[in-house]
Amino acid sequence: MENNVNQIELKFQRFFISNFPKVKNYAQLLLKSEVDAEDVAQDIFCKLWLQPEIWLDNENELDNYLFIMTRNIILNIFKHQQIEREYQEGYLEKTVLHELIEGEDALNNIYYEEMLLVVRLTLEKMPERRRLIFELSRFKGLSYKEIAEKLNVSIRTVEHQVYLALIELKKVLLFLFFLFSFK
Repeated sequence: MENNVNQIELKFQRFFISNFPKVKNYAQLLLKSEVDAEDVAQDIFCKLWLQPEIWLDNENELDNYLFIMTRNIILNIFKHQQIEREYQEGYLEKTVLHELIEGEDALNNIYYEEMLLVVRLTLEKMPERRRLIFELSRFKGLSYKEIAEKLNVSIRTVEHQVYLALIELKKVLLFLFFLFSFK
């Protein structure tokens, strides 16, 4: 009996060694992830180990079966991911709708505070002179001419620095807009 078990283990080992790379590569082609492909391939061979009648005497005729099995498991993964996405989107829509109905003012204040924080953080990362010029223009209300005189630079320099600051801020704010839009 023990000799028979060892023979089955050896046959499965040969079957595994010759087919695992094919299954994993096919799964990786579909999933675009080596780690997920490895998981799928391992799952397939664990299932096959429990069903020796499938592979024991049919080693040479199993390519199609293995590829169909791989494809079906991956389709199930995709279906599961789609169900999760739909659930999350539905949950998020309900949550956002509830927040909007319950406390539109509070939500607007939170968004305003978050945007202000992002603006401040973006300004802190700017070169010091650009930040100073932008703050004098936008927060202190000074004209470009007043800023130029105060900092002893040309009006054109002030215009250019404000322009560059606005470009940086627009990039960040656009990113946030899209981030909040797709949540």
